[in-house]
This record gives sequence, C-alpha cells and structure tokens, in this order.
Amino acid sequence: MKKTGNALLALFIFGLTLLLFNGLSLIISAAVTVFSLIARGEAGIDTAYSYLMGHLNYYSAVIYTITLSLFALWYYFAVTEPQGPGCFARMKKKNLRLSGFAWIVLLTFALQHVTTLIMTLIHAVAPAAMEEYTQMVEESGLGQYSVMWAIATLILPPLTEEIIFRGLIMRYLRRAGACFVVANLIQAVMFGIFHMNLVQGIYATVLGFILGYLAHRYKTLVMPMFMHLVYNFFGTVLVELENRLMPDAVLTGIVLLSVPLIVLALVMIQSGTRQPAAGTSKEEQI
Repeated sequence: MKKTGNALLALFIFGLTLLLFNGLSLIISAAVTVFSLIARGEAGIDTAYSYLMGHLNYYSAVIYTITLSLFALWYYFAVTEPQGPGCFARMKKKNLRLSGFAWIVLLTFALQHVTTLIMTLIHAVAPAAMEEYTQMVEESGLGQYSVMWAIATLILPPLTEEIIFRGLIMRYLRRAGACFVVANLIQAVMFGIFHMNLVQGIYATVLGFILGYLAHRYKTLVMPMFMHLVYNFFGTVLVELENRLMPDAVLTGIVLLSVPLIVLALVMIQSGTRQPAAGTSKEEQI
C-alpha cells in the first residue's frame, strides 16, 4: 500500500507540474489581456499580445518562480528536514570534486552535439515536426540575451526541473519499489513529455536520463543542476557562436566525436565517484 502511495505521489507531482505551467500561462495571459482591454478597449488585445511576445523571459521567469517556490518547499519538508539540514548538506558534499564539474562540462558539450545529430535525424524523418520546433524556438525568447534571459533560461529551469524530476519524482518512484534504471527511465520520459514538443521531448528524454544518472551517482542535485545550466547555455550561446564562426567540416567532426566523448566522460564520472555503501537506503542513493 505504501509503495502504491509513493507511485501515485510521483504521478501527482508530474500532473501538478503540467497543471501549474499550463495553468499559470493561461492565468498570466488572461490577466494581461483583461488589463489591456480595460485600459485600451478592443485595441488592447493586440497590445496584450505584443507585450507578452516582447517579454517572454519575464513571463517564463514568473511561472518558474511560482513553481519553484512550491516544489522547493515540498523537497525541503519531504527530504531535507527529516534528515536535518546540516547532516543532509554534509552527506551531499561527499562526491563533489572540481574534476567532477570538469567532466560534466565535457559530457554536456558532447551531449549538446549529439542533440544536433538527433535533430538532424528528426528533420530527415519528420521535417514538419522540425519546422514546428524551429518556429517555437524563434518565438520563445531564447535568443534575447539579457540578465532576465539568464535568469529565465540558465537559473530557474535547472533549479525547478531538477527538484521536480530528479529530486522528487525519481525519489518517489524508488520508494515505490522501482529499481534505479526503471525509475530513471520513467522520470526521463516524463521530463520529455513535460516539454510538450516532439523534437524537444526526444532530446529532453535523453538529457533527463543522464541527469538522473548524475543525481544517483553523486547523491546530490548539485551536479544535475550544474549540467542542466551548462546544457542550456551551450544550446543557445555556444551553438550560435559555432554556427557563426566554425566551418561545416569542423562542426561535422565535433558531432562525430561527440559519442566517444560522452562515453569517456561517463567512464571518468563512474570511476571518480564512490559506490553507495552496502545497506545504504534508496533515499541516500538518490
């Protein structure tokens, strides 16, 4: 019965996450539209649309901040507080090494180029899906670099999404009796679905599985949060710089080397972190 309850909690968190992101989007859009209608009449509808399109990073930051506040409190009372904040912090520092951060940067660099390969394959199989994704990215504000862009793209998503998917959902799936591989695969698929786009969903599932591995291996959310931040940075700034400055032959070579680099980085991470001790609980292993 307890295992069933934990499985249902994992599903509930996923459903609540989708509800919050979609519900808050509707509420904010409706509030801006109503305010514009009151202020400017029917012409306010165009004003509202223009305002939202011109402030997508602010719009995203508000949604992430509200969602983060809720799930950070959930994580604190469900995970941190029962172990004691001091003891929890000491336990999570055990595997943190500068070398680990360096290998994660390499892993992220290689994975970003595997993402390019994935998108190339999707474009060949489903060009319409790729066109839809490209249009979504162009309209999303991801290229509008600013302090608010950094907050809405590099800071809030890694904090929020790691707490939800690797911190809570995977933890409850483990409590429900799922082995690590199964729990990690389920949360990764949920992470892909969360992005509500076929192209993004496919590569987000791959990313989510690796982030889950890092959370399990390092027994802390610090490393997946760090990788998530670097991945979002590489996927915007680095990709744009590469496309501007590097010839196609060099980019092709990097993409071809990306899979061996991922294997190398994962092997080094595996060998550089401690195995969970015998008798360690599933909670501590995550």
